[in-house]
Amino acid sequence: MDSPVQKHGQASEDEINPQTLQILQALKTASGRDILALLLRFGMAEIFLRQLKERQVVFNNQELSDPDIIHDKALVKYCKEHKLETDEDRKKWCMSLGIDSEEMMSEAIHEWRRKELRELLVTASGETLYLRYKDKLDRVLYSLLRVEDPFLCQEIYYSIEAGEITFAEASARYSCGPESKTQGIVGPVDLTTPHPEIAARLRTAQAGHLIGPFQAEDWHTLIRMEYRFDSEYDENTKSFLEDVCFKSQIGQGLDSIKDSLMEWVNSRS
Repeated sequence: MDSPVQKHGQASEDEINPQTLQILQALKTASGRDILALLLRFGMAEIFLRQLKERQVVFNNQELSDPDIIHDKALVKYCKEHKLETDEDRKKWCMSLGIDSEEMMSEAIHEWRRKELRELLVTASGETLYLRYKDKLDRVLYSLLRVEDPFLCQEIYYSIEAGEITFAEASARYSCGPESKTQGIVGPVDLTTPHPEIAARLRTAQAGHLIGPFQAEDWHTLIRMEYRFDSEYDENTKSFLEDVCFKSQIGQGLDSIKDSLMEWVNSRS
């Protein structure tokens, strides 16, 4: 009688190369603790635990759709998103994930309910969250010049103001940072990327306005806002906020679970 492996069209052990066979045999004889120890060793335990926690949170949420009601449309959407157009596509997909058709249905329901939960997390406070994370969503393009000498910085400021030299020329000639290679241009970047002293000024700066001199760490600095790309509270922004909230909820208590896992794996009892 053929083994399940052979039924799925996979090679018998005689056809597998020795190195692959050695790995498979090691996995077959490994205990659950051995596998978890390997996940810890390879830095994959947190990913594994996060997936388990995600499924637990979604499964236990009573505000989400009843699986018995949504299973058909969830499966249709799942197959569409993963481009599973034929029975053969679905069979190969199941094999690649190590699941059967019933488990694929469970995955489809999970993805449907997971999306519902993500949306639910930002429904009540989406715009408030948007304002909180606006610095991560907005983008700025600005010019930067940094020098060590405060007097030189002041002279450059007056020269730019007087039109004796452009900001691009001054940065290329005098700036001590990598911006000298781009004629002073930095960005577009979000407002969490620049030094806090720079970000604070960019937050309220008008395009074309020369700002400085001011000190940012050891540098005497000039900046000029070139362009501001203001974010909007649209679908892309909502998706970003959903991701932030969802990851935060799933991450709660994850360190404690990981610590307990490490303690159990290392107990060896």
